[in-house]
Amino acid sequence: MIFIRKIFRKIKNLAGLYDSPEGVVILMYHRVSDNLPAHNLVTRAKAFADQMRFLYRHPNVCQVISLREFETGHPAIFGQDPKTKVIITFDDGYRDNYLNAFQVLKKFGFPATIFLTTGLIGTDQKFNRYADLPGRDMLNWEEIAEMHARRISFGAHTASHPHLPKFSYQTQREEIAESRARVNKNLPQGERLDTFCYPYGEYNEDTLRIVRELGFRYALSVMPGVNKPDTPLHELRRIEVSGFDNIKNFEYKLLEKYK
Repeated sequence: MIFIRKIFRKIKNLAGLYDSPEGVVILMYHRVSDNLPAHNLVTRAKAFADQMRFLYRHPNVCQVISLREFETGHPAIFGQDPKTKVIITFDDGYRDNYLNAFQVLKKFGFPATIFLTTGLIGTDQKFNRYADLPGRDMLNWEEIAEMHARRISFGAHTASHPHLPKFSYQTQREEIAESRARVNKNLPQGERLDTFCYPYGEYNEDTLRIVRELGFRYALSVMPGVNKPDTPLHELRRIEVSGFDNIKNFEYKLLEKYK
């Protein structure tokens, strides 16, 4: 019986009749580049374009919305057709988000949100993993302004991307507050997001307390899954799009794996 259900589902998918999950899917990317070694955090430019094209071609199955639309529409957004809403996010603030991902997002008219490690933005500093790369590796505020004018929003991801639970309440608060202040300083007041993104997806009770005290209505984790009306607002789930995902893997993660 299970085998028959799988065959039936495969036939429906081949026909474009997807049985998508009900809820809000938040996709998590990091880098979009053809110039880096293969890694789960590095999505190739063609793969990213193919993934966005799939979303574009199936608006009745999965509707791409902005994080702002989620913030302002929660919880009424659940239950609206199409039943699967998709939010596109990027962590850290790499320059290839501007050079590569932004061009694809513009082509398809999609919004997205980039969570900034603000201490690295507009500098020549790099994450240790990419320390040997030539040139600037992170976004600057001019690129951010250009992207912001074309439906890309920006949120806080701490100042230095620490493992937050390893630090005291005060240090955590300084990291998060500084990041939020830097983002808010560079964005119009009406365009500021109420969502925080935990570095490495790590947090503890102090972290949760701090994001609430600082006025964040929502926070993103890396726990996999689809968000439902009862998902804790400061522990929202995301689905990681790996650099090793082909289009079939992407479709499976998006529409089948977490139903």
